Amino acid sequence: MIREPGDLPSSYTKPSDGMCRRREKLMPLWQEAACHDDMPECASTRHYSSIHSRHPPRLLTATLGFPFASESRGVAFQRAAGISHIATANSPWHSRIVQTARMFGVATYDTVLACDPVNGEYRQPLLRPAQPFHLVQNWPYDVFVAAWQQGITTRPILLGPVSFLALCGMTKEDNIGQVLMRLLPAYIECLKQLTTAGCLWVQIDEPVLAHPDLSAATLTHIDVAWRILAEISGVMSLVLVGGEGGFGPHLPFVLQLPFDGLHIDLVHGYRDLPYVLKHFPADRWLSLGLVDACGMAPTHIGMARTIVDQILNSHRRDRLMIAPSGALGGEAGLNETDVTVMLQQKMSEIVSLAASRQWRRQTEPVREFCENDIRFVPCAADSVRH
Repeated sequence: MIREPGDLPSSYTKPSDGMCRRREKLMPLWQEAACHDDMPECASTRHYSSIHSRHPPRLLTATLGFPFASESRGVAFQRAAGISHIATANSPWHSRIVQTARMFGVATYDTVLACDPVNGEYRQPLLRPAQPFHLVQNWPYDVFVAAWQQGITTRPILLGPVSFLALCGMTKEDNIGQVLMRLLPAYIECLKQLTTAGCLWVQIDEPVLAHPDLSAATLTHIDVAWRILAEISGVMSLVLVGGEGGFGPHLPFVLQLPFDGLHIDLVHGYRDLPYVLKHFPADRWLSLGLVDACGMAPTHIGMARTIVDQILNSHRRDRLMIAPSGALGGEAGLNETDVTVMLQQKMSEIVSLAASRQWRRQTEPVREFCENDIRFVPCAADSVRH
């Protein structure tokens, strides 16, 4: 972990020896789960996250976003539930495009109401001709540092550059390819500041990958953007998260992108699983979205365990995380108390699924995955959604 403050805000002071000892005492659970008995005490957190542990106490857990307006409250809520990879810098869908625009210097006083076919209505920023971009405020960095000062390591969230541009309005004189080359330096600066602060994981959301009819040009732009960001990420691990419903026909394309970790939605995108089981690289992190992020019905833990058993038959257990299907959020019409109760239920399901028992050894026989056999379909009586 980089302990020098680097480009931290002027209000930030370098931690004292006592604060450093406090951070060591509050080692994030994902580090503890990946530690070896023979691991040197001075080993970096990057080393902790990449060691193949022979006897991990549990599978790791993660959240993909949190609805609380207060970041500190969201961090504390996730930490108290036992979540290891805590998401920060998330915002509700209807405001995140505007927030990303402000982050990169795009005026947002003249937005229009637009509708995404997968995610619904949102306020669409309009890009000027030859729109310049620069990092005005690194909000993911700010909330990472705020949590870091409390001894909690988090995983900031960024909206992917191509998804951001695809969801903005632009003039006929511009196209995504031209604008992307002007935007990427701002993203690079954002990631560099996070690296300086000691951030080792960043989640990049690409909701447009849930659209089944993406053009070849858009896929090319995503490929270019990810290869550039991966090249400059250094010790930082990039986790790719798509939109609700899985990647569909784009899954072969997605698997060749240079990510360090990939999230798959196994509630709404369950049809991706057979291909993932066959083709996913065993040395990369795989985040399993087994808990319905928004549905009120409890997760079928037994069915979810069956899915994990199938994946453990072909994938390293120290490269697996249990997660919600998407960003956690409350259903429309629920009051704040009911939303809090639902979120507690969801996070408790995530943690209990990862920690309830020791998973069988990979050498034990596990029946082949058969979609009809386990009837892993939405709304089925024995699916993970019920």
